[in-house]
Amino acid sequence: MRDLAGRTALVTGASHGLGPYIAHALAAKGMQLVLAARSAAELDALAAELRKNGREALPVPADLAQASDRERLVTAAHNQFGAVDVLVNNAGVFFPKSFHRSSAQELEHTVAVNLVAPLVLSALVLPGMLERARGHIVNLGSLAGRIPPGYTECYAATKAALIAFSAALRASYRSNGVSASAVTPGFVTEAGMYRVQHDATQLSAPRWLGTSRPDDVARAVIALLENDLVTGQDLVIDGGKNILYQTVT
Repeated sequence: MRDLAGRTALVTGASHGLGPYIAHALAAKGMQLVLAARSAAELDALAAELRKNGREALPVPADLAQASDRERLVTAAHNQFGAVDVLVNNAGVFFPKSFHRSSAQELEHTVAVNLVAPLVLSALVLPGMLERARGHIVNLGSLAGRIPPGYTECYAATKAALIAFSAALRASYRSNGVSASAVTPGFVTEAGMYRVQHDATQLSAPRWLGTSRPDDVARAVIALLENDLVTGQDLVIDGGKNILYQTVT
């Protein structure tokens, strides 16, 4: 997937947080976009902005906690563009509160969106990728999946699982032309779950971990795709930007 121009990327959680940054970065590489999120109005606005810049973009409102919406999303992508070459599992939810105050519904919803949806979407796009011997799945992990801070128990558990899923997926299919990676950013300012947590709890990122900018995360996604990178087992800080990845041959 070193040449992204003319290929199709499906981005979940595209309407807010890191989603628009990732969508713009992929579009800048000449990709056509399938944009998924629950908020139809924001999706339409993002798609219109991308089209204004000469890119093809299909907004698909979808609730990824619902099995039917996951299948409908992939079907819409195939019907519009014929293939999904890149899947970016970016959608995520986070309920910033003490774990013992979390409801069963909140815990189940977090697992459904953060983990089950990426697993199912990956399974749905993989047959086409394997048939073409071309494709890449990028999962948005988090440093919380490596060094979990307080008040992130369920969120951190899903992100740790996503990182492990990415490594296993890569090991299974890379020899068949399909690769997988995980981006594990630290605390992302201006967007992402850190902002949600900070607004709710007023807890700041540990000084020794630092913060990342959303455009740095978007550039990391491009680097993963163009250079076939994977999250490393050790902390590898990219230029001080607090995004972890390394080359694996």
